[in-house]
Amino acid sequence: MIYRKQFSLIKIIYTDLYIYGKVKLVLLLFIIISSILVILITHQTRCILIDRERLLLEKHTLDTEWNNLILRKTQLSNHVRIEHIAINKLQMRYRDPMLDNKIYE
Repeated sequence: MIYRKQFSLIKIIYTDLYIYGKVKLVLLLFIIISSILVILITHQTRCILIDRERLLLEKHTLDTEWNNLILRKTQLSNHVRIEHIAINKLQMRYRDPMLDNKIYE
């Protein structure tokens, strides 16, 4: 009777990798880790760029609102200044419409 020894394919592959492919396995592991890190950093960079763009749009909106408020303040302050000059320097007074109607009757 002939005795045949059967080998397990998984054991053969494991033994070959262990003996001949240590460096290749380490390099493969480094490549996989590196590719995962590249994906994560790219995702983080895109999130940061999206946040930056949103903040720039918000800044632009706030700058526009600030400019409008400055214009409004200038407009109101000019009116008050003119009124102050008219009352104090020119001695102008407000007219009462009720008294004006009695004069013309």
